[in-house]
Amino acid sequence: MPLLLTEQLVDTDTACVDVLTRGDLSSLRWIESPLKYASPADHPDHRLCHVHYTALNFRDVMIATGKLPADALYGMFSDN
Repeated sequence: MPLLLTEQLVDTDTACVDVLTRGDLSSLRWIESPLKYASPADHPDHRLCHVHYTALNFRDVMIATGKLPADALYGMFSDN
């Protein structure tokens, strides 16, 4: 999980949204993603997608508010 060490603004093409304090929606922040270090040449069978906007679903809100654990329901939808 990404960790924001400072409130420093960074201009980046790779970011993700996360809560800094679980259960506190006012701590939702855009955080620079480690994906910026990914090299397409290292993963020729994968494609990088560019998301311009998205929405939070009910499960995302429940996880962000601390009412569900972060890994809630993932096993239910996995291919394993």
